[in-house]
This record gives sequence, C-alpha cells and structure tokens, in this order.
Amino acid sequence: MTEETIDVRGIPPFQRHSLIMERFNKLEPGNRLIVINDHEPLHLLYFMQHETDDFDPSSYTASEVEPGKWVAIFGKRKEASLQEKDSVVLTSFDRVRRFDDHQFTPVPVFSRDSYRVLLVFLKAGQFIPVHTPHNDLILLVTKGRGEVVAGEVRSKVFPGSLVVVPANAKRGLIAETDLEALHLVAPPPSDTDHEEVAKKLREGKFE
Repeated sequence: MTEETIDVRGIPPFQRHSLIMERFNKLEPGNRLIVINDHEPLHLLYFMQHETDDFDPSSYTASEVEPGKWVAIFGKRKEASLQEKDSVVLTSFDRVRRFDDHQFTPVPVFSRDSYRVLLVFLKAGQFIPVHTPHNDLILLVTKGRGEVVAGEVRSKVFPGSLVVVPANAKRGLIAETDLEALHLVAPPPSDTDHEEVAKKLREGKFE
C-alpha cells in the first residue's frame, strides 16, 4: 500500500473538492490519500460515501494534530468498483451490506447523469436528515422499520414500503430497527443538496 498527500489549506475552498477528487481518482486500488485541511472534511466524507463506489469508508480517519491542521485519510478499495462504464451491475444487499456506528451508510451501485442508485443501511436510531433537494426520490424499504418524512406526510415504513417524493419536497428517514433500503434519485444530488444533509448530520439533527 502506498500513500499520497495533498495539503489544501492554501487552496481556495471552492477549488479544494475537485483537486482532492482528481488525486483520489488517480490512486491505484488499495492505496490511500492523506488530506491536510484546516477543518475536518466531513462534507468530503459524505460526498465520497454517496458518489464514489471505490472509496473504502472503513479507511477513513481524521484528527486535529495541531490547531488549524486536520489530517484525514481516504482509502481506495482493493477490489474493483461495482460499476464500470456501460456495464451491467449485478449485486445484492448481502454483497455490499455495511453499517457504520456513527451514521447511515450509503453504498453507490450505479450512476448516470440523469439518476443515481444506492443501497442504504441504517442502524436503529440512525437517520437521513430531513432535507429539500432538487431531485425526485424513490425509496423502497427491504428490511427493518422506521419513519419517513415525505412532503407534509409522516408515515411508518416497513419491508415492502415504497415512497416516491417529487423534487423540492421534504424527505427524511429515521430507523426504528436496523433498516435497509433501495434509494434512487433523479437527477443525482448537487453539492448544495449534500451540504444540507452534512450540516444536520454534524449537528445530530433529524429535522
């Protein structure tokens, strides 16, 4: 395993994301990118979890080594990503199941410019914060129970529950038991959409 380091503290914030992703995408499988930043890059972590199927969430660590200097590690999976361009994807919840002790786990499965498919895993008590993005959502619960916010509606969900939420309507999900669901959004979320969710996750707020 090899490591590469990028220090983005002297780079304008609006340029950091694309530079980090460019370096990460060039990594060979199994290698790691060390990011030095002036804050913990939680927004980048959330983006990686949603948008990058060869990011290994278990590799992530972050610590403030001195005031204003955070060191974060982003590892690339050893195995090939689930999706190659224009390829068929055949997978299952069993194959990609991952739970995180701290927050819900999104696993990217397939992506196009017009839509994105993820499998999401939530431990009991975890949630996808209520937010109002500019995309349509199709959510199919396959395991577990919880409560969904969809527009002005709140409803219990359980295996077999299908929820469709149009763009610009509120949506959020909180798990009462360990929960698994298919999550399809069209079009893929924007950086602004990610920011709203990441902010509430940092604050520990469902609504």
